Amino acid sequence: MEEQLNSLAVTHLLQHTLRSLCIHENSQWVYAVFWRILPRNYPPPKWDGVYDRSRGVRKNWILVWEDGFCNFAASMKESGSEHHQGLQPDLFFKMSHEIYNYGEGLIGKVAADHSHKWIHKDQEINFLSAWHNSADSFHPRTWEAQFRSGIKTIALIAVREGVIQLGAVHKVVEDLSYVVLLRKKLIYIESIPGVLLPHPSSSSVPQDQNNLMNHHVPNEYYDPRITPSMSSLEALLSKLPSVEAKEENESSTPYYQN
Repeated sequence: MEEQLNSLAVTHLLQHTLRSLCIHENSQWVYAVFWRILPRNYPPPKWDGVYDRSRGVRKNWILVWEDGFCNFAASMKESGSEHHQGLQPDLFFKMSHEIYNYGEGLIGKVAADHSHKWIHKDQEINFLSAWHNSADSFHPRTWEAQFRSGIKTIALIAVREGVIQLGAVHKVVEDLSYVVLLRKKLIYIESIPGVLLPHPSSSSVPQDQNNLMNHHVPNEYYDPRITPSMSSLEALLSKLPSVEAKEENESSTPYYQN
């Protein structure tokens, strides 16, 4: 019974992690998406018995939607304009159909470089114009519509297994401490077998199929006596480093920074 409860909590952990980034008391974000790195074909290239994206041909890898969460009520309430009705479900979930090439375009480059980018609406026109005129013009097709819906900041943060994309209806300043804390949280989450959907090429998939059953979330993160629920998962995640973002004055900073 304990193993079943533990496994159930694990399967919802990624979704709840993304949710926690948006509903935290001091959070500036209204949505969070996890783009996962996967091979375009299977089996992917191998060196010395392990998968190595840095040495492989980048075209062998892609980024796909793994999971996402959006606080639609907050996006409508905080957009504060008759011209903006907030980020609608159809537009948000349209992102789930997108596929990005590893090392190409904005999301692909952030993943390959293990970097981060902050993109602000006030520079949208210049940025997208330059992007269309460049040789590497594969920009996210849903972003223009998101900016029109009231989104003012989109942040991309590379983590071990992919990229976290965050959206806000305010202008949010780039915060390196936020990037570090978010990566620490994801390192822990990604290290738990069963959090990510199984894929034979993923470094997060245990070699031993019994590994998931043998893996227990430490008691300081999760009390197995409590039925897995939003409350118990919140208790688990409350033990992780808090991740908060700072709001930026409208008159500041470049469109994107690294």
